Amino acid sequence: MAIISPPLASDAWGWLEMNNPSAEMDRAQDDLEMLERCLHEGSGTQEAAQRYHAAALARGQLDRARRLFDLLRKKHTDNLQMAGFYIAICLQQGDDPAAMTAIEALAASATPPDGLLDAGLAVRRRLGPMVPDPAAVSLSLCMIARNEAPMLGPCLFGIKSLVHEIILIDTGSQDRTADIGQLFGAKVHAFAWCDDFAAARNFALSKASGQWVLVLDADETIAPQDFGAIRRLIGQYADGRTALAIETRNYCHRANTIGLHPNEKQYPTLEAGVGWFPSTKVRLFRRDPRIRFHFPVHERVEPSLDAAGIRVLSCPVPVHHYGHLNETRNQEKALKYYELGYAKLADLQNDPGALRELAVQAGQLEHWKESIELWQRLLAIRPHYAEALVNLSGAYWQLGQYDQALIWGQTAVELNPGSKEAWYNIGLSLLMLGRAPEAVATLKALRSKHKDYLAADFMLAVSLGCIDKTQECRTILDALGRTPIGPALGMALKDLIRRMRDNRLDTYSGVLEGVSASL
Repeated sequence: MAIISPPLASDAWGWLEMNNPSAEMDRAQDDLEMLERCLHEGSGTQEAAQRYHAAALARGQLDRARRLFDLLRKKHTDNLQMAGFYIAICLQQGDDPAAMTAIEALAASATPPDGLLDAGLAVRRRLGPMVPDPAAVSLSLCMIARNEAPMLGPCLFGIKSLVHEIILIDTGSQDRTADIGQLFGAKVHAFAWCDDFAAARNFALSKASGQWVLVLDADETIAPQDFGAIRRLIGQYADGRTALAIETRNYCHRANTIGLHPNEKQYPTLEAGVGWFPSTKVRLFRRDPRIRFHFPVHERVEPSLDAAGIRVLSCPVPVHHYGHLNETRNQEKALKYYELGYAKLADLQNDPGALRELAVQAGQLEHWKESIELWQRLLAIRPHYAEALVNLSGAYWQLGQYDQALIWGQTAVELNPGSKEAWYNIGLSLLMLGRAPEAVATLKALRSKHKDYLAADFMLAVSLGCIDKTQECRTILDALGRTPIGPALGMALKDLIRRMRDNRLDTYSGVLEGVSASL
């Protein structure tokens, strides 16, 4: 396998191979300057790199070789061999920490190859796990994981420089999740899964030794640009009377997600999908035996904080969460949460929070009738809960009951006139009831207030097409084709056409078929 590029006759190494007899070639193998120049120029092969490494070792010039391979591995980040030579020299020099850092960098891109993982574990065993400095303000990362090998390496590599200890609780992995955790210096403990996320989280807390605790999952991270703010906060609130609630940015592919915020390149290397929707919970707090998680699913420490008299302040730093981008895995998790959610609801006896969580999970699993029942149970307790009204509108729309979808959307805007999702549902329902001109008016007003609401742009384009303004329709769709939702436009149109046929809106569906064919 070529390391950098195939040798060329015009390059120094190619010229040497073609123009020197074998005796001179033998002498050239030890010529460090010649080999070094070949590798710098990018004309060296695997053989050239091996010769250079052997020559440097024979001549006692490993420092020189280490500098070269360090430069080459950073220049050619997809070249495992250059990194391998660098790691080998670090180990030959007895520099396990430098070798470990390079191995972790290789393991950060995806599931590490078994050979790399095994070699790295041998080095890690000599170094031992990360240990907090008792004299410093220390932060323990507490995680639970199961079969997270593809996500765990990137997560730990990204967060490791912020924390002083990693506690990883493996709840029954069948892949090498535990080994990857150990590779990055985590203290890994096995935990027999008992359908209780709080129990697993609390086991992690019992193993931590840092002064502060940060709770993350394997599909989450914090931006390095925010590490300084985290350090300042844990230094500022060292009295133990404060915990910090952190907003999670849940990235997703669905442009009509309730509460969706478009990506604005605030975190250009971390943003994903078409945008994110927020959720907030306490994730950062002092290690304290009084602080423990409650509830078997959607577990939280807030009840124990309240009981201990510990105040909760808002943290300005977000967590970036990618779990919703993997639809298959997200559905699997939703099903697990859904099953546990009924047990939680029974224990808490119609608690509004538990009802909301279960209604959301039912909708995610497309159990629309059950979702409607749960939202209505919540409204019986909290009649003015706007989110329930919007979700009821959406659930009825999914069932094809567009008159009910319109009623609940209108009820939602009466309660909260600023709800963009409620106005979107109204426009959508009007269209499916054959009232395209009214849908256009509603969606134009919505678009004027929310410039980045891509789902509303799409529905406005469709509604314009249905009133024979096909050029305006295509102009908007062309612009949407250049956004993150572009690849999904064709499928979304086909779904609307099917719904229109089912609702006997043949004129509308015929127009949209022509638009769809031109995409």
